[in-house]
Amino acid sequence: MQILAITEVDFYKIDRCRRVISHDCAQKFAAIDLGVPLGCYGLSWRSDILEPIIVRSPDRLTVWIGVDQQLAAISLDEGRIIVALPLTDYLVQIVAIADVIAVLTQEKVLLFNPGGSIRFSDDLPDQGIGMTVEGENLVIQMLEGESLTLNPMRGYFQSMAASMTRRSP
Repeated sequence: MQILAITEVDFYKIDRCRRVISHDCAQKFAAIDLGVPLGCYGLSWRSDILEPIIVRSPDRLTVWIGVDQQLAAISLDEGRIIVALPLTDYLVQIVAIADVIAVLTQEKVLLFNPGGSIRFSDDLPDQGIGMTVEGENLVIQMLEGESLTLNPMRGYFQSMAASMTRRSP
């Protein structure tokens, strides 16, 4: 599985049903090659700076792709797009933990089940800047220094902690 930069002309040569992430005002274009027999899927996005995030599910049966304000998942068994979701704010990170895919945007955290259904979704109290796995939990770091602990199996926040090194205003 690899991502290749392509031209806009090459992107539009890819069948519409294989354009897994497509933006009307795209600046960058890529193809993700999922190998034989699935072939290539197209991606297009607005940002010159951001690059796609690609994560395989823990069971290795799904590939999750996100960039800008778009999220998608492709079944590696059938080549079927099982999730194609526009996001309200920018994608920050995708993490695989146990049998869950955790997606962090600037303002929200989402947990997905193996089949692509949403297990949990909630707004964050501050802008999210990253996630780490600690044991069975996800720890979400916030812009202002706090962190939020989320149990992905139960789908609830366990605690919020302030960092010892808060940023000065």
